[in-house]
Amino acid sequence: MNDNKKETKEQKPNFMTLHMTHKGQQKTLTVGIRHATAACLAASLVLSGSVYTFGAYHKTKNALQASEEQLQASERENRKLEQKTEVLQSEKTAYADSIEEIQTKTTELEQKMNELETMKQDLYKQIQQLNANEVSSSEFCTAMANTLENPALAAPTFTKIVNTSYYKMSSLSNQLEKMDVLLDETGYSFQNVATDVTEALSEHNNIPMGYPVESTIITTEFNPTGSSAISDGRKHKGIDISTRSRIIPVVATAGGTVVTSTYHNGFGNYVVIDHGNGFTTLYAHNSSLLVNVGDTVQKGDTIAMTGSTGYSTGVHCHYEIQLNGVYQNPRDYL
Repeated sequence: MNDNKKETKEQKPNFMTLHMTHKGQQKTLTVGIRHATAACLAASLVLSGSVYTFGAYHKTKNALQASEEQLQASERENRKLEQKTEVLQSEKTAYADSIEEIQTKTTELEQKMNELETMKQDLYKQIQQLNANEVSSSEFCTAMANTLENPALAAPTFTKIVNTSYYKMSSLSNQLEKMDVLLDETGYSFQNVATDVTEALSEHNNIPMGYPVESTIITTEFNPTGSSAISDGRKHKGIDISTRSRIIPVVATAGGTVVTSTYHNGFGNYVVIDHGNGFTTLYAHNSSLLVNVGDTVQKGDTIAMTGSTGYSTGVHCHYEIQLNGVYQNPRDYL
């Protein structure tokens, strides 16, 4: 009997009893410990998986939202750049049309002045011929003598000769005076047009145009937003122009004032020119700088020599254009 009690004691079942009260009634639930442990473990795994999945979902959602916002910002920036480009293209066209119109007017005025000058010379010749041939001294003297000898008969002839000569000379003189006035007016108009041409060319001189070096090999494109579809996908606020390892002059693409001429870890030796109309240009990675801050330069002036200073992998010119603080695609100005 003692052995049975001992056996019973050793074979105690692994159960756990749960006492629950529901609506005043007490209920007892007996569950195997192993089953309960397995259930708890499964619940923990499910809960952990849910938490992980929820966290991953929100992380992915936030990443997608950030990417979408970045894409929208890039699209807005691209639209702004496109609008700026359209405005600049329109201004460039207007400048070109204006200069062409002025040149046409200048040509017309020059032709008109030449014609007037020719007419004037012809009139002078007519007067000279009139003085030389129209009324010779002998005719005049004969007419005067006849008039003195027989005034009643010769006076009309003499008077006719004098009046004819007078009227012709007066007419020619009046024409000359008119021609002089026209020449003066035309000359004044010509001066106005010349002034307009000078002013237009001066304004045009302050807009960046053309390549800053004698090379057209662009190795890295303008990519201000870092689009993966452009060049190597990194942000690039200008263009890189290769010179095929040649050290050649870098020239100002428009007139202006040098506001920066120094060394930078990224740009190396670089120059910035303020063109006074919202435009600034930057020329970087030069081997040497040939201008100082405060210098006034004209379009085509040499400002530096190409090189590979700063963060650079080869001899080239990094070229940037800004308009009122907004980066422009230099290709639009080449």
